Amino acid sequence: MTSMRYSRPKFRVTLIVAAAMTAMVSGTVWMLLNVFAMSHANFYTVLSALTFFAFVSATMVLRYLRNDVVLAARPTGLYDARWQSETVAWERIREIVARRRENDVELDVYLWRPQEAGRVKEVPGRPDHVPDHIIELAPLEGDAGGMVEAIARHVRLRIDNSGGWRPFDRLAGAGA
Repeated sequence: MTSMRYSRPKFRVTLIVAAAMTAMVSGTVWMLLNVFAMSHANFYTVLSALTFFAFVSATMVLRYLRNDVVLAARPTGLYDARWQSETVAWERIREIVARRRENDVELDVYLWRPQEAGRVKEVPGRPDHVPDHIIELAPLEGDAGGMVEAIARHVRLRIDNSGGWRPFDRLAGAGA
């Protein structure tokens, strides 16, 4: 079983960004309250900063502190805690596409559609070319290549080489 957890260094950077955004929002609130000569401007500024920071980072902080497995390629299927609480069986996954998004790798997961009387039933609002789930590997620590290799052992894996990108040379023909 190959598994990945959230990355501690990336978490610290994300937390610093959230704190900077909170400082910008609270600074703007403080300026606006003082322009309109509101009483208790400092109290309302602190309240807005705490509320904004809580909305931006509360769930993120809890996820990182638990240190649970976030993504795992198990013999029974693919597990992503950000998507479902249960493992998705390999038989339900039609295809996974590895693609590059800026400097990071994302995996687009396509599931088999339910069939009815010999024909594929369309899911409303979800065309066939839209992935059912996108797995972001950027906030996770570990070897993305190892995770892709583990997935390629169980399900069809296609690597999106648009722009000549070859993320994992040893997997260029895997699952195709």
